[in-house]
Amino acid sequence: MNENGKETTERLTEEAVTSYVRTFLIYRPKGNWHEDGEKEAPLSGRGPDLILVGGKRSNEYFIIECKGRSYAKTARTANRDGWLNALGLLITRMDMSCIKNSEKTKDGKDCTCKYGLGLYWVSAQAALLRIPKDVAKALHLNVFSVYDDGTVKQWTPKMFGKEYLENDFKE
Repeated sequence: MNENGKETTERLTEEAVTSYVRTFLIYRPKGNWHEDGEKEAPLSGRGPDLILVGGKRSNEYFIIECKGRSYAKTARTANRDGWLNALGLLITRMDMSCIKNSEKTKDGKDCTCKYGLGLYWVSAQAALLRIPKDVAKALHLNVFSVYDDGTVKQWTPKMFGKEYLENDFKE
């Protein structure tokens, strides 16, 4: 069941994962990310898949790279290791001055960036185990896992470096 209580038969393509993560962040209760200034990369476009504006001070950016589920014959390996490609793309787009909170916006306020990986849950499971907690914390990295039914779960840096079972991704 997805967040509307309906079972989804939609294939979890990159576009579907991006849409689920976007909806999760914008419409969750007590959420502080909004559609103003939102950017979604066009199909086969350059740049991150999703950029949201908001946060605690409304001058934070959430830059998210998404990868969908593979349905190929080699899907098991592709689904488990897809996070590596997404992380590589995200790292090449990181602005370290923004992470260090030293970049100023036009109005003189501090600008901060958070980064995220929107992943099919199998890939998220591998990423959460393999990316060290300290690295995730230093890079302001979150993982958004998307389960087969469209359920999205956010994993913050303090949750990295652990093994999670399939049931942990369904909730």
